[in-house]
Amino acid sequence: MNESWLVLTLYSKTTDLNILSSYFDTCSLGSHDCDEKINLYFDFSSRHKVESILENINVKYKFEYDWSTENKKNWMENWKDFFTPVSINNEVIIIPDWDEKTYNHKYKIKLCPAMAFGTGHHESTQLIIQQMLYFKIHKYDSLLDLGAGSGILSILAKKMGLSKITSIDNDPVCMDNFNQNCSLSDVSGINFLTQDVHEFNDYNYDIILANIDKNNIIKILKKYQKNKTTARLILAGLLDINFSEIKENIGSCIIENHIQEGEWISISVKK
Repeated sequence: MNESWLVLTLYSKTTDLNILSSYFDTCSLGSHDCDEKINLYFDFSSRHKVESILENINVKYKFEYDWSTENKKNWMENWKDFFTPVSINNEVIIIPDWDEKTYNHKYKIKLCPAMAFGTGHHESTQLIIQQMLYFKIHKYDSLLDLGAGSGILSILAKKMGLSKITSIDNDPVCMDNFNQNCSLSDVSGINFLTQDVHEFNDYNYDIILANIDKNNIIKILKKYQKNKTTARLILAGLLDINFSEIKENIGSCIIENHIQEGEWISISVKK
């Protein structure tokens, strides 16, 4: 097993970094941004694909980049230095497993941080949590989480009282981190499936969440429209420049709510 990650550091204007990093969503294991640079982490096997993406976007944007490697053990130790609790609307708090402080938030989610599966720091995760709170999903019974990752959204849904939750992610390594985070957050009874989200066809839920990327979201939107479901579909992982393209693909559905944080947006869709 390789004990290091391949690290691509992009240097550009802060406003462009989110756009640039979004091109790597399908192959990146995670990221860490700071001022006018962002570190993207990859398996070594992804280098050829990443270089091809760099070549394509280099004609559209002005940026510089360099390559390095980082030891996984060192990353985990360094992570403790900059992992800060994530508070959303003073109702939800996301903390690492070593944090034993007392918080007054209604919902506390405790995680074992893992590079590839989400820690709650990304705007898209925070936006979709804002949507969950806005729509008071505790009033509903069932939820489908497409691209569940570390389980933050599924865990929150369980803490909010939903009884039937199905969480799907295509990465088999994800399951261990997901189950560990459920245990740390004192929740159980979530049905986790290792599967391609596009091969799962049962949309008979009250709420469907998809915090992925634009191309996968468009596929999910098309399936949602063909399905007989009456679910509310809440989407994130989108940049504001993607909004017009998403609107072109919602058919007869309506956009109920559209919120934004920096360059990132979340929208909720209903039939």
